[in-house]
Amino acid sequence: MSGLAALGVAGYLMINFMMSFPLILMPAVSDLYMNDPTFQSVVTIFLSVFGMLIPFGLCGFYLEKRTGREVYKFNKPVSVPLMITAVFLGFFVCLVGNYVTSLFVEAMSSIGITLTAPELATPEDLPGRIIYAVAIAVVPALVEEFAIRGAVMQPLRRHGDWFAIVASAIVFAVLHGNLIQAPFALIAGIGIGYAVCVTESMWTGVIIHFCNNLYAVVTEFMIADIPDEERLNTVYYIVMVVLYAVSIAGTVAFVVIRNNCRLLRPASVLSGGQKMAAFIFSLPMIAALAVMLAMTTQYVDASALFEKIKDVF
Repeated sequence: MSGLAALGVAGYLMINFMMSFPLILMPAVSDLYMNDPTFQSVVTIFLSVFGMLIPFGLCGFYLEKRTGREVYKFNKPVSVPLMITAVFLGFFVCLVGNYVTSLFVEAMSSIGITLTAPELATPEDLPGRIIYAVAIAVVPALVEEFAIRGAVMQPLRRHGDWFAIVASAIVFAVLHGNLIQAPFALIAGIGIGYAVCVTESMWTGVIIHFCNNLYAVVTEFMIADIPDEERLNTVYYIVMVVLYAVSIAGTVAFVVIRNNCRLLRPASVLSGGQKMAAFIFSLPMIAALAVMLAMTTQYVDASALFEKIKDVF
């Protein structure tokens, strides 16, 4: 079940590694990347598009021919009102995921483990900010949904929607390659996958993904443009209150109008735990997880924890 998903992950890593060669081998390109935020955004767009579309696209089209099932459901939803309210539901799950992730990062910090994640510099000029928004909000919403909720999740739905949702969310988390984004991606991936399955349209996932990433972009612009910390906190809290209120109201509306839209039940006699074990503990997936885990270590600093342990002994 997990072989092609693991191949997609491996292909993503290989293409990103190959496309990163100029940044490693050419000092002029490396300096430009380090000092030009707009160039960083352009490189990120290319890495996202080619790294996701090529490996996962090949896997998805192969599965379409092999199984006869539609993999890329960029079609109309079963109900437009259901789709609109499902977007609010998905965005609310993303907000919860952000909050849970912040608690996790604080908990790790309290025991001496500092977690970091790769970040793009925020451009100051308008053209640079437009490209930045495209790199962070538009491109990932399209290519990551194409890969995860398409090539990974849709073929797995024959084993049951909840299994497909959770399994694809795990792959989504693994692809982020660090312990700040991965927990959030797992939670958000479950919410987005559920919304896609209920509405039977991947456009629902694209919109949720875009809204969440646009919220992150706007937050970065706020931090860059409001130097006064007290004022920044006030504006941020107002924005958060509004977003929570609107997303909760939309979630309630989703529950009310959902009616008989239910997730597909599995045709397999295997339990959910057995299917998940088969998915995760296959040789290709173990290899992909091992590589991503190795990459994750560069964003973990446990030196303070080791110092605490030395002091104890």
